[in-house]
Amino acid sequence: MAIRKYHESQGDSRRNICLIPHSAHGTNPATAVLCGMKVIPVNCDEKGNVIVKEVEELAAKYSKNLSCIMITYPSTHGVFESGVREICDIVHKYGGQVYMDGANLNA
Repeated sequence: MAIRKYHESQGDSRRNICLIPHSAHGTNPATAVLCGMKVIPVNCDEKGNVIVKEVEELAAKYSKNLSCIMITYPSTHGVFESGVREICDIVHKYGGQVYMDGANLNA
């Protein structure tokens, strides 16, 4: 809701795409849908890391409507994303915001 209000404050109410890695906590997609977002999943590699190239491709594809990415950090796989800064930079480049879910002791 905070991210939606941010976009609205910038005069941009069309942004409704939320990228969510498969490694995110299960409540993240549910929360996004309840807030009126369309969830686009992002795949992870065999070690549990978000595939940064896929984030770039999806952010570019949905750039006009990209609202945010929701990242659980560390992921539900226990991974501290090595590419988290790059992921944030990519999403910001396309006008989106980043939501970090740090709901456990490791965060």
